[in-house]
Amino acid sequence: MYTKNLEQLLRLLRSSRQSGLLTVESAEPDGALWQGQFRLIEGNVVACQVCKRVDGQVLLRNDEALRWMIAQGKLNWHLEEGVQTPETLLPALPPRASATGEGKNGTGMHGAFSPSSAEQTGWIPRRTLKGSQISAKSLKSLEYFQVFTLVNGHNSVEGITRLLRKPSHVVSSILYDLRDAGLIE
Repeated sequence: MYTKNLEQLLRLLRSSRQSGLLTVESAEPDGALWQGQFRLIEGNVVACQVCKRVDGQVLLRNDEALRWMIAQGKLNWHLEEGVQTPETLLPALPPRASATGEGKNGTGMHGAFSPSSAEQTGWIPRRTLKGSQISAKSLKSLEYFQVFTLVNGHNSVEGITRLLRKPSHVVSSILYDLRDAGLIE
């Protein structure tokens, strides 16, 4: 199917409480180099990513992927209900219930990723056994070292963001990478 506005499509799927794998791609004939995937549970986006169509390599995830796909304009989309989502489409941070039903991004898309979605979830990351056994100094950058050092099972994502005075999307991205590496959960 076709849509001019991804935000409206996501609002519609939220209001109808759809679950499954939403696949989107450019409506332009020459724009078929990428594919977007959203994992929906009862209309809430719990994970999204943009990957290369050729080899499935993930290019963008979650907040960044959502913003990029919204900027693409006209899209073709398909929703597969009741399918198992691919292993590469990992669930995002655990969702937190909301009494308002609207996200902080002003679009009315609660459950979809906004720049502070990791903060809104209430997720308190903690180190895994593997994460407890490595030295934080072995991480690839100072930012990773700083974030990993603050992961202790007590600090929330919001708390880590506040302590480091870094943008929430930077902290969230690092946390996703650390989680994907099996160092935190």
